[in-house]
Amino acid sequence: MTTISELHEDAALVVTGPPQWAGELELRETPGPEAALLMMNRQGGAIAFSGKVEYGQGIRSGFSLAIADELDLPLDSVRLILGDTDLVPWDRGTVGSVSTMTVGIQLRRAAATARGALITLAAEHWSVDEVSLATSEGHVFVSGEPSRRVSYADLLQGKNIRLPIPEDTTTKRAEDFVFMGKDAPRTDALARVTGQAKYSQDIIVDGMLHGKILRAPSYGARPQQIDTAGAERVPGFVMVVRDGDFVGVVCEREDAAEQAVDAIRVRWQEEQDLPSDSDFPAALKEKAKEMIVLREEGSPAEGFAKADHVLEGSYFVPHVANVPMETSTAVASWDGGNLTVWSGDRAPFGVRDELAQALDMSQDQIRVIAPEVGGSFGTKGTVGVAQEAAVLAKAAGRPVRVAHSRSEEFMWGTVRPAALFEIRSGFNADGQIVAWEYTAYHTGDRPQRGQRGADTPYNTPNVRIAVADSASPLRTGSYRSLGCAANHFAREIHIDEIAATLKMDPVELRLMNLTHPRLSRVLRQTADRFGWESRRNDSSVGVGVAIGYDAGSFVAECVEVAVRRRNVRVQLVVAGIDCGLVVNPEGVRNQMEGSIVMGMGTALREIVEFDSGRLLNPALSRYRVPRINDTPQIEIVMSGDSTTPSTGAGEPGIVPIAAAIGNAVYAATETRIRDLPIVPRLG
Repeated sequence: MTTISELHEDAALVVTGPPQWAGELELRETPGPEAALLMMNRQGGAIAFSGKVEYGQGIRSGFSLAIADELDLPLDSVRLILGDTDLVPWDRGTVGSVSTMTVGIQLRRAAATARGALITLAAEHWSVDEVSLATSEGHVFVSGEPSRRVSYADLLQGKNIRLPIPEDTTTKRAEDFVFMGKDAPRTDALARVTGQAKYSQDIIVDGMLHGKILRAPSYGARPQQIDTAGAERVPGFVMVVRDGDFVGVVCEREDAAEQAVDAIRVRWQEEQDLPSDSDFPAALKEKAKEMIVLREEGSPAEGFAKADHVLEGSYFVPHVANVPMETSTAVASWDGGNLTVWSGDRAPFGVRDELAQALDMSQDQIRVIAPEVGGSFGTKGTVGVAQEAAVLAKAAGRPVRVAHSRSEEFMWGTVRPAALFEIRSGFNADGQIVAWEYTAYHTGDRPQRGQRGADTPYNTPNVRIAVADSASPLRTGSYRSLGCAANHFAREIHIDEIAATLKMDPVELRLMNLTHPRLSRVLRQTADRFGWESRRNDSSVGVGVAIGYDAGSFVAECVEVAVRRRNVRVQLVVAGIDCGLVVNPEGVRNQMEGSIVMGMGTALREIVEFDSGRLLNPALSRYRVPRINDTPQIEIVMSGDSTTPSTGAGEPGIVPIAAAIGNAVYAATETRIRDLPIVPRLG
C-alpha cells in the first residue's frame, strides 16, 4: 500500500489549502483543515487528493478533467487519490451532490496555483516577465514563440516548493477550456468494463478468512438461547465469536461461513406489537414529533379567505430501499495495534472515527480505504460491516471479510423514509396562487432529511411550510436527494390539481407563478424540446410535467406515458437541468438518466413491505426495481451557462420524475394517484 511519505519523496511542488471552497456559494459545513491537495512530481505529473469516494457518479473523471485544464496537462498525467484516510484530506462524506461544487472548484484553484508557480519558475529561468508566458500540454512557452518552451519536469528538477492557495486565485474562463464543457469518456471506464477496477467485494488479503453474522429475524429481536454445535461441524469452520448479542462465525471460505451461520440454532425473543406497512400513512401523524416551521410569511388565513378557490389534498410516499448493485462489504486486517479496513462506504473518515470510538482506539491507529464503491444512493454510511469485520479479525488473528447478502442489505441497510403530506392551497380564477399551507411528516430522526425541498419555489405571498419527524419502524437513512424527491412529488401533484381545477395548461400555470429566472428558463426550454403543445393534444398517450430544485440546481421534466390497465409504460422523458458550468456534459447526462430511471422505480412499483418488524420482500425477485426493458427514451437539455459556478447533477434528476409520471398517468386515465407507488393503485 502507498504511504504519504512515499508520495512526498517524489514531490517537487505541493499546493495546500482547505479541502473545500465554494466562493459566494454557502458551504454546508466548515471547509476543513489545511491539507495537501495537489502534488507535482519531478516527472511533471500531478497527483490530487480528495476524501470523496467514487461510487459511479464520475468524480474521478470530473476532477481529472478540471485539473488537466487548469494545469494545461495531458489528461493521462493527472492521477486522483480518493477516500484513503492515511493519504487524503478529511471529508464528511460523498453526499449531497456537492463534490464538484465544493471540492472540484478547490482542486481547480489548487491546479491554477501550481500553474502560476510553474510560470514563475519559467520567468526566472528565462529572465522574462510572467505576462509574456503561457502554458500548454505540460510546458511553459513564450507567447508568440511556441518553440521557446520548457517542460514542467525540467522546471521542477531539484525543487521542493510548498504553496498555499492564495485567496485571490483565479481559474480559467470557459472559452479557454480544452477538456471541460465537452463530452469526454470516463477516465476509469476501461478499468470498470474489463474488471480491473477493484471494489470492496474484490479485495483479497493474504490469509483472509470469511465472516458471517448471526442476524435477528426481526428488528429488536434478541437471542435467548444459542447452540453453535452445528456450525462447528461445517468443513472449513474456524471459530465462533460472541460478545453479548453479537454472534459471528469465521470460516476459510464464504460458502462455509454461510452454512455455519445457518447451522446455528437460536431461540429468539421478538418484540411484540411492532407496526406493519398497512399502518401507514396514519402512523406518521400518530407518532409525529415536534413540528418545525421552516417558513411563514404573510397571512395564510387571509389568503385563503380572499382566494377564489381553495384546494386540499394529502399525499403519501412509502419506505423504499436504496438497492445498490454492490452489497455492503468490508475487509479488516490488524497489524499489532493498528487496523486497516477496506470498506465500500461513502464516508471513510466517518467509518474511521466510529471504529475508533467503538474499539477504544486512537484515530491515527486506523486506516480506512474506500475502493471503488458499487453504488450507494445514500446508504453505506455507517460503520456496520467494517466494525463486524474488525471484531472478527481481531478474534481470529487473521484478516476477515464480511459481505452482506442481498437479503441482509435489504434488512440491515437503510431505506428512504416514508412521508405524509397535507397541502392546502388558495388560488384565483386566473391561476395565481395566493395562499399555500404545507405540512409534512417524514419517518426518521434527522430533521434535515425531510426539510430538504419542502419549501415552494412558487411566488406565493401567504405561505406556511412545516415539517415534523415521525418514529420509524425501519432503519431509515439517506436516499438520493434525501426528502427532496418526496416533497416535490406532493407539491407538483398538487400544482397539477390546481391546473386541472381551472382547466389550465399545467406548464402555463407553473410559469405564471414562477419568478425565479433559472427555473422558468429550464421549464420553457424543456417544454419546447418535448413539444408540449402538440403532445398534449395526442389522446393516445398521457403527458405530464413537474419542476424542481436540489443541490443548487434547477430541473424540469416532461413525460409521455401509455397506460393499459395496470401496465404503465414510460415512453419518453425530456429532462432539463441548469447546474451551472458543466465540466463533462456526458457525465451530466449519465447522472440525469440514472436518477430518472431510479425515480421511475419509486414512482411505479417500489415499496418495502413489512409486518411486525420483519421485511416481507427482501429480495430482487419480490422487490421490483426498473429493468433495462423499462427504460424510456431519455433526452437531456442543459439549460445553464458557463459563467455560473457548477452545482450538483447527481440528485436533481430524481426530484420531479415521480410527480411528472403521476401527472402523465392522470392525463391518460383521469385517475389521480396521490399515494405511491402508482401501479398497484390503478384499476
